[in-house]
Amino acid sequence: MKITDKMKPTKSILILTDFSRSAKNASEYGTHLAKQLNANILLFNSFLIPDLGFDSWPSAHHESLLQQSKKSLEEEVARLHGISQHDNEEFETKIDYLSSEGAIAENVSAIIKDKQNIFMVVMGGCKANDNDDILFGVEITEILSKVKCPTVIVPESECFQF
Repeated sequence: MKITDKMKPTKSILILTDFSRSAKNASEYGTHLAKQLNANILLFNSFLIPDLGFDSWPSAHHESLLQQSKKSLEEEVARLHGISQHDNEEFETKIDYLSSEGAIAENVSAIIKDKQNIFMVVMGGCKANDNDDILFGVEITEILSKVKCPTVIVPESECFQF
């Protein structure tokens, strides 16, 4: 059986967000990149349950954090749809979202393993105190060491022309 372009699985870019200014800049960059590469987007937010020393975190609070994450993701998806409509008209980028509790590097690795069509990760990086060095914090370092696909770290203040 011959596989046509329509039958091929569509590749996707996994864009990580914490809804900060830096993450929004990276989301915009990833959206333009997805259009150029004819790829879809999976927007992902990972949140942690605070460790207050209790044996268990009340489930109502977990549900509240999950709902807030999903609401913020839906707002970001709507914003990115507005951006993507001005790009390449030949390909319509589909933007989906996912939210999960836990450590970001482990979650990202699991998503890439599970989804099989993610070929790139895009995330924001913030600048260290008033200098031009990008701060490679714990999360970025863990993602770079655990994720087995190309990862693009977009500087917070960069604005890219496509």
